[in-house]
Amino acid sequence: MKTTIIYFPLLFLAFLGYAQEPENEDSIELKSKSFRVFETDVLVTKNHDGSKSWEFVSEPKNYSVEKYSKKYNPRHDKGLIFDIGINTWVGDNDAPTIKPWGSWNPAINLFYKYRASRNFHLKSTLGVSWYNFKFENRNLQALRGDNGVYFEEHPSGSGTRSKISASYLNVNIIPTLRSNNGNFTFGVGPYLGYRLGGRGKFVFNDDNGNRTKEFQSGNMYATDFRYGLRAEVGVAEVKLYLNYDFNETFQESKGPKVNALSFGIIL
Repeated sequence: MKTTIIYFPLLFLAFLGYAQEPENEDSIELKSKSFRVFETDVLVTKNHDGSKSWEFVSEPKNYSVEKYSKKYNPRHDKGLIFDIGINTWVGDNDAPTIKPWGSWNPAINLFYKYRASRNFHLKSTLGVSWYNFKFENRNLQALRGDNGVYFEEHPSGSGTRSKISASYLNVNIIPTLRSNNGNFTFGVGPYLGYRLGGRGKFVFNDDNGNRTKEFQSGNMYATDFRYGLRAEVGVAEVKLYLNYDFNETFQESKGPKVNALSFGIIL
C-alpha cells in the first residue's frame, strides 16, 4: 500500500511535464490551398514563420496529328504574295529607250498551290500588276493622238521624269518542279491579263523653277489583253520571276512594235 502511494505522485508529475513540452514543428500540419489558372495548377502553402510559398505546375500539351488534320492539309496551300520588279520592252529599235530603274513592276496576287507529289506542285494565281515604262530621255514626252501614241521633246527642255503606265488583272498557272529538300524550285506557265487602266505622266520644271506635272488621261493605246509565259526560280528562301508578253505592248498600228519584259523578286 505504501509503494502505491509513493509512485502515484511521481507518475502524475511526469505526465504534467510531458503535456507542457512544445510541439515539434515537423508535427504541425502546414495549411495550403490550390487553384487553376490557364491550365496551370497553383499551390499556395503557409509556412511556420507566416510566409507563403507558391508552386506552379503545368502539364505539357500533346498536339496530336489527328487534332489538327482538319485544319492543315499538306497537299494544299494558299495565301497572298507580292511581286517587286522592273519593266523594259524589246523589239523596235526606234522605240524610246526604257530606263529599268524606276520602271517598276509591282503586283499583288492571291495564290493557290496543289502539291501533287514531293517533287511536283501546281500553282495558280489571280491578281493585279502595274506596268511602268520610264524613258531614259527625261525630256521625251509620250502623247496620245487620234491615230495612236507618239513621242516628242517637251518645249520646256527641263523634263525630269517621263513615263507611261498600265494596270492589268491577271491569272496564271505554273507547273513547278521541286528538289527533294525543297531548296530549289523551277516552274514555267502561261498567263492572261485584262487591262484595267493606263495613262502618261511628264514632270518638268517651269520657268520659275517650280515642279510641274502633266498627265495624259485615258489609255495610252496599251493593248487590252496581254498573254505570255512566266518563269519562277526559287533558291532556298529567295524566289525570282520573269514575265514575257507574247503580245505587243501597244494596240496594232497605235504605237511602236515592242513586247514587255519584266523580272524581279517574289515576296
